[in-house]
Amino acid sequence: MPDGYPQPVFLDATVISNFASTNSVEFLGYVLESPIVVPAVRDEIEQGVKHGHEYLANAVEAFDSGLAVSDVPPEIGRVSPHKRLDSGEGEAVRGAVERDGTIATDDLAARRLATELDVPVTGSIGLLVLGIKREHIDSETADDY
Repeated sequence: MPDGYPQPVFLDATVISNFASTNSVEFLGYVLESPIVVPAVRDEIEQGVKHGHEYLANAVEAFDSGLAVSDVPPEIGRVSPHKRLDSGEGEAVRGAVERDGTIATDDLAARRLATELDVPVTGSIGLLVLGIKREHIDSETADDY
């Protein structure tokens, strides 16, 4: 697909948090064919709510309605990201590697590791651009997000 990413797209906590902060988490389900949240990322978002970041509550609700939470295979030697990344980004990178997908992250260390592993990478801005290309949002809405 010329204006998309290899599917599925594994979302890290930073990307989800960015969209949650503008109350636009549902956008991720509209713009991506197969968005995936790994359990460690779900846990990070839920911990954020428990620590008083109420804006993340809409992300937690989205896990039941548009953002699938899916386990990734256990580490099998091809990638050992946990030594360089937190658990959420590590699981997301591993999922993208194992399923020939894409990682959506704004974390520099995760982006670097994904690039080393030849895993396609996008981030919050790339997803907004994709949304504009696919006519899910206009540039003014993207600016608001």
